[in-house]
Amino acid sequence: MLVQALLVLAVVVPLAVLGSWLAAGLPGLWGALLGAALGAGFMLVTVVSVLKTASASPNTTFAVIVGSWLVKAIALIGVLFLIRDMTFYSRPVFGLVAMVSLLVVLTVETLVVLRGRSLYVEPAGNSGAGQGKVR
Repeated sequence: MLVQALLVLAVVVPLAVLGSWLAAGLPGLWGALLGAALGAGFMLVTVVSVLKTASASPNTTFAVIVGSWLVKAIALIGVLFLIRDMTFYSRPVFGLVAMVSLLVVLTVETLVVLRGRSLYVEPAGNSGAGQGKVR
């Protein structure tokens, strides 16, 4: 998942930065960099959450992933609060690049989950049932 998302971001971010710089100058460049950093940060939180819960139960993994969504939402509100009065970046460019990078990351994450193979049932040997003494 990390490699696919990084490859897509490696294409999207330079195009967004270059286009934003040409369209809006230095504030556009900063807006694009901030928006791309937001998308990359969100991806990083998801990857770390998945890697840390790879051997955990599905319920634990689900709880950590949902918790990470809450952390990301709070972080987004915090970032928007911190930069609301700053004028060094272009707000429209920041918003557009942030939305595009988040959409790209979400799309890659969704495709990875859809293509992933996971067991729907636990194999009989691992459940502990039927492992009594044989007479």
